[in-house]
Amino acid sequence: MEIFTNILFYFEYIFWFIFVFTIIVFVHEFGHYYVARLNKVKVNIFSIGFGPSILKFKDKNNTIWQVCMFPLGGFVKFAGEMYPDKINNSAKEQNTELFMNKGPLQKASIVLAGPLANFVLGIFLFSVIYISFGKNYTAPIIGNIIENSPAEKAGIKKNDKILLMNGNKVKSFEDVYSILDDDIYNIISLTIERNNKYLYLDLYPEKKLIKTFIGSKREVNFVGFEPIFKPIVNKVLKDNPAFSAGVKKNDIIIEINGEKTSDIKEVISKVKINANKKLNFLIKRNDRIISLNIVPKAVVNKNGVETGIIGVQFTRERMKVNFFQSIGESIKNFLIVVKKTLVAFIEIIFGKRDHCEVGGPILIAKVSNDMANQDIVSFISLIALISINLGLINLFPLPLLDGGHFFTYLFEFANNKKVTKAFYKYFQSIGIVIIISLMFFSIFNDIYCRILN
Repeated sequence: MEIFTNILFYFEYIFWFIFVFTIIVFVHEFGHYYVARLNKVKVNIFSIGFGPSILKFKDKNNTIWQVCMFPLGGFVKFAGEMYPDKINNSAKEQNTELFMNKGPLQKASIVLAGPLANFVLGIFLFSVIYISFGKNYTAPIIGNIIENSPAEKAGIKKNDKILLMNGNKVKSFEDVYSILDDDIYNIISLTIERNNKYLYLDLYPEKKLIKTFIGSKREVNFVGFEPIFKPIVNKVLKDNPAFSAGVKKNDIIIEINGEKTSDIKEVISKVKINANKKLNFLIKRNDRIISLNIVPKAVVNKNGVETGIIGVQFTRERMKVNFFQSIGESIKNFLIVVKKTLVAFIEIIFGKRDHCEVGGPILIAKVSNDMANQDIVSFISLIALISINLGLINLFPLPLLDGGHFFTYLFEFANNKKVTKAFYKYFQSIGIVIIISLMFFSIFNDIYCRILN
């Protein structure tokens, strides 16, 4: 039975990896295909995966569409070579459907279309999230402050509202996270509002090494304060007190036994110490206030201590945005992802960042499975994130990658001279070494950081 459970466990990882990667690869290759057809280039094969085909058909344009056994990428095969030898075959030279007979800018647009399609997918998915679910919004108000932390030493108090951080306007706690994530600081200047008065404080963050959810280690700014997380119910677990009492998704717990609960931690701490005791909950549901009696169930935690639970999971507050705002936020998010990816890549090369942040199929499978089991917003965000990263990596000016082809065609345009196969072979040999090295590095990282570690 245990073996069967383990097989199902690994099958789930494999399934989500194939599902996520197939969507992203299809969009990437379809970008190449679509722009090739716009430029009247004949496409011989459109393939998802490599190796023997397991499904295929031929369309009216005689393009073979196929799904292959090994789902680790894909390709579009155009009629005519990308870098032909010098030939005197007039029939081939006059065939306008062949890729090699197109102008350099046409060829550049075709190879650029794959990464751009990935970028468009990422922006589109972020827009879908913002329109359907809103954007994460946590008010920039201080909640819990850790004892003896930099925040406490700086004189920050609960319910302080952060207005400026190192000269940057703060509209939400998401802005605070973004600023803290940008750099490692020796000092952080804060402008806060307390009781309708403005205060200017200097905070000296501690440097802490944390382990991320992908298995890497990273130095971060530890400040010691947290926001107020409104107790919004995301999921009600069956056969638990909250489910029996009628608590529903998106309910907000505003009061327990007459005491206001503005933060998730206040709800959890109140429930913990009241196992098997009836508590009166005031719930805000849409525009109604509902009173529910709930008796927390007693469970024994890992330390052997009895504690109370009601069986709910909470979610972050989200703010609705309109269509135009969603497009703007999506493009902003796209630019942030691109910037942080490039910065992380450079820092890894120069040893300023943990190499475990680089991953291959195992990392994608792990994160895909984790996000799929979390919630739909996290899962869609993951697809958008990987799609943007894949598009960006493909733009690197390395032979075999789209960026390598793109820059050679720009070279053709600038010099008004075609790049031959003989020339490209020398250029290609360098790229093969680099790409194979990166593949081995990512697979090594997967094994070392996520299996052995």
